[in-house]
Amino acid sequence: MKIKLMYAMVLALVTLAFVGCSKDKDEPIQTGGSIDAAVGTYKGSLDIVGVGEKFNKTIKVTKVGDNRIKVEVEDSSLKLPPREFNVTNNADYSIQSAATEPGAMFLYEVKNKTVSYLAKPLAEGETTFKFDGAKQ
Repeated sequence: MKIKLMYAMVLALVTLAFVGCSKDKDEPIQTGGSIDAAVGTYKGSLDIVGVGEKFNKTIKVTKVGDNRIKVEVEDSSLKLPPREFNVTNNADYSIQSAATEPGAMFLYEVKNKTVSYLAKPLAEGETTFKFDGAKQ
């Protein structure tokens, strides 16, 4: 009886030793990297709340810091304000703003070279507008 108990204990300790010494690693989701892919000029449709949709409009995306961009509508007659905000490169799949970013949501798909941009008012007199387009 004691020998069986001893074998059971040894077997349990050996099993525990193999499980405890596993070399498996939990790889974190890759974030970070360059945001340069999102920099450029985009042509597409601009939908302004209360005005309607305008086609063949362009926006310009410039890099102002390692993780910060500026987005401007190039048609100055529309009087739409530029926005600056932080973005993140998500494993070279997309470059996007945080969901909590005030005043703007930005999503650039690296593979398709397309952008969706939504600007919300931050001051009185500003209006909400959305742009969808492709990199030129």
